[in-house]
Amino acid sequence: MAYKGRSEQGLFGTVHHYDEHGKKIGRSEPGLFGGYTNYDAKGNKIGYSDPGLFGGYNHYDNKGNKIGYSDPSLFGSYHHRDSNGKITGSSDPGMFGSYHHSDSQGCYVATCVYGSYDCPQVWTLRRFRDNTLAETMLGRAFIRTYYAISPTIVKWFGKTEWFKKMWHGVLDNMVQRLNDNGVEDTPYNDRDWRK
Repeated sequence: MAYKGRSEQGLFGTVHHYDEHGKKIGRSEPGLFGGYTNYDAKGNKIGYSDPGLFGGYNHYDNKGNKIGYSDPSLFGSYHHRDSNGKITGSSDPGMFGSYHHSDSQGCYVATCVYGSYDCPQVWTLRRFRDNTLAETMLGRAFIRTYYAISPTIVKWFGKTEWFKKMWHGVLDNMVQRLNDNGVEDTPYNDRDWRK
């Protein structure tokens, strides 16, 4: 999970966006009926974000084409998805109304432990999520709960050695059992498990 910048609250509800190096890349101005109009660093309108039905936001480009959405999570976090529903990142609240952004695409603890979303161990776990857990109502509830809680856990403890060591053994054993039961560890493209 790589740090991808931050957003900070400004005057009159404006939100200023910065990349991972602290360079301003744009701003979002509040709309009349909720939502935001989005601008790049030069002040050009690049799209807008409207409130979703159950919280969160739907995102549109300057021509009105839906380009993604953000789902609210626990503790004020958001998961960002593209127009196909694939997770593209997350935003976690900071101090004084700011948000810190990352490019995480899910499997938060595993990605933290193994250092990549695209490695054999995480490919195995993603297959298990999509092809086994997602097949039952209880499994889908577990996935949703995991994605609601794990970003915050990784944010708090993900840089500590004890956290990585603790989960490394647990995940290694789980991946080995899954591989022994025929779950592949070859490159994998996620499928939308919510369908």
